[in-house]
Amino acid sequence: MHFEEFLRETAPLLGLQWRPFQKRNIKRKIERRIAEIGLSHFEEYLLRVQKDPTEKNRLSKVLTVTISRFFRDQEVFNTIEASVIPTIIKERGEGDFKIWSIGCASGEEPYSLSILWKEKLEKIWPPIHFSILATDIDESLLERAKKGRYKKSSVKEVPEDIIKNYFRMENGFYILDQAIRKYIEFKRHDIIHEGSFSGMDIVFCRNLAFTYFSKEAQMDILKKIAESLRGKGYLVIGKDESLPLTYPTLFVPVFPLEKIYEKFSPKFS
Repeated sequence: MHFEEFLRETAPLLGLQWRPFQKRNIKRKIERRIAEIGLSHFEEYLLRVQKDPTEKNRLSKVLTVTISRFFRDQEVFNTIEASVIPTIIKERGEGDFKIWSIGCASGEEPYSLSILWKEKLEKIWPPIHFSILATDIDESLLERAKKGRYKKSSVKEVPEDIIKNYFRMENGFYILDQAIRKYIEFKRHDIIHEGSFSGMDIVFCRNLAFTYFSKEAQMDILKKIAESLRGKGYLVIGKDESLPLTYPTLFVPVFPLEKIYEKFSPKFS
């Protein structure tokens, strides 16, 4: 069995598409794992994945590697600051404001949102109780995120004044201030097989579901996201991603270039 055949067989088992995984480093990782557990061929490993839920979960992590950094795609954060958050707060008034970051990896995205709130918006709306739920299937990444400890490559797009205000240097690493961490709850969650969380105002699902997952899984996740959003709510996806074709029944684009969608609310006459 060739690598491509292996992917064709395993990807549907994981709710994934096989095409994005044709990369040499992924193949090497899987071959290394096959040798590590005493197997010889992709075919043998396929049987192992089919029978062993733990191995199945491990392979899913390998195939959905998330590479992130602080304020990735800065224009998205600019729009969230200038338009999305103010619109929601002005329409609803005081109370809780909740964001869900799906596939948060090692925490750069939720921490960026936390910095945005602390630096730009908290002083405008002090009565608002702002919080972020950051979820990922990979517990090792979540543990790394909780430490708030990053290499220079993760903060290369962060302005110097932000680094000065919210990070300190320690043994060559950038350590995030506790004042930023307090807004975030990190939680293990499998977006494919588990339900959604309610009461969200914005959901970020970037460079995960709509890149790696099968169209069927994408529609299931899109429905979960719609259910999690209160009111009209907003969904943010990756700049190179597209929603499945049936999305207009659930969402409408409001900032197409930034890939920001509003939850569809039918008007009845």
